[in-house]
Amino acid sequence: MINLKNLQNFILQIAEEKGLDEEMVKDALSSALAIAYKKDYAHRDDKIVATMNDKAGKVAFFLEKTVFDSDAEVSDEAVRFDEHKHMMLSDARDMKKDAEAGDEIRIPVEYKDIFSRIAAQTAKQVIQQKLREIEKTTLFDQFKDKQGEIISGTVERIDQKAIYINLGKTTGVMFKNEVIPGEVYRPQSRMRFYVYAVENTARGVEIFLSRSHPLFLPAIFKVEVPEISENIVEIKGVARIPGVRTKLAVSSSVQGIDPVGACIGPKGSRIISIMRELNNEKIDIIPYSEDEKELIANALLPAKVEEVLMLEKHTVKVIVDEDQLPIALGKGGQNIKLAARLTGWKIDVRLEHDPEETVEGGVAETELEDDIDLESDDDTLEN
Repeated sequence: MINLKNLQNFILQIAEEKGLDEEMVKDALSSALAIAYKKDYAHRDDKIVATMNDKAGKVAFFLEKTVFDSDAEVSDEAVRFDEHKHMMLSDARDMKKDAEAGDEIRIPVEYKDIFSRIAAQTAKQVIQQKLREIEKTTLFDQFKDKQGEIISGTVERIDQKAIYINLGKTTGVMFKNEVIPGEVYRPQSRMRFYVYAVENTARGVEIFLSRSHPLFLPAIFKVEVPEISENIVEIKGVARIPGVRTKLAVSSSVQGIDPVGACIGPKGSRIISIMRELNNEKIDIIPYSEDEKELIANALLPAKVEEVLMLEKHTVKVIVDEDQLPIALGKGGQNIKLAARLTGWKIDVRLEHDPEETVEGGVAETELEDDIDLESDDDTLEN
């Protein structure tokens, strides 16, 4: 016998345990009851619908049929009247005066609450399947909303291809090309990750994570710097060598706000926290400028630039003193290459005393190359 109170308790319990919407669980249970009823008491072509009436305290069963217009049968031979699926328009209007062809009409059927073992087993399988589908849909919607954001997780296991992250209700995956080079990942380590993709596949909901994605660092700053999340400070551009160095250009349209200072934080608290988060990756925060010469000079900080000369083919010649040259280039060419990528200009650094002579390693294209020597012993000033 169907006990509605027990069913209601079941719905509440399942919804709470699995974090699902009560109405969705209720619909899944209704579908299962309808299938059990059809298995024992209806024709295989009938469409049985079950509804739970909380106020009345009972479950009701209906035979649902589509209103059929006999005149349409002549003009459309593909649709033929089926007594199990259709109801003639004249009969439908006896039940509902304004019924039209194509409407769905529900006809109450005899209430039954005792089902055979086979019907009960079928209903059980249906509700298990539907609950899995609801869980999958709920999980997908939950994490799809987090795509492009930062989430926390715990390292669960590691294999040759990827690192698997426990996200609470599910597991995310971070492939080896998405890690920060040199960073150590140990089981049970809690870290933050950038969600760059969420896919609903036959295997389930797959959540793809990264710590080296180009948008990971801006997303971290949005979390750590309230002025960015509140749109008081804007990140205008970013260039990054994951695990090594990043240049971030920031600006503010609010008078009196120092965008660089906001990102650095009181006594460097914000930037220090973020650098620790990124395995002590060096981060240069520079003021953005609409003036391209000024922007390029800023991008080469901490080097002091004497002059910026605009040339053809989106190239600039940057003049520096001899003692500023190693700073402008940076360790292994990091500084000049990141500056070029950040600004979108090809940068050619020259010495002030001989601006016509090419400097070894003094030219950087706008795209990062694979020849950055991270082991270079260049005497570079660090921020």
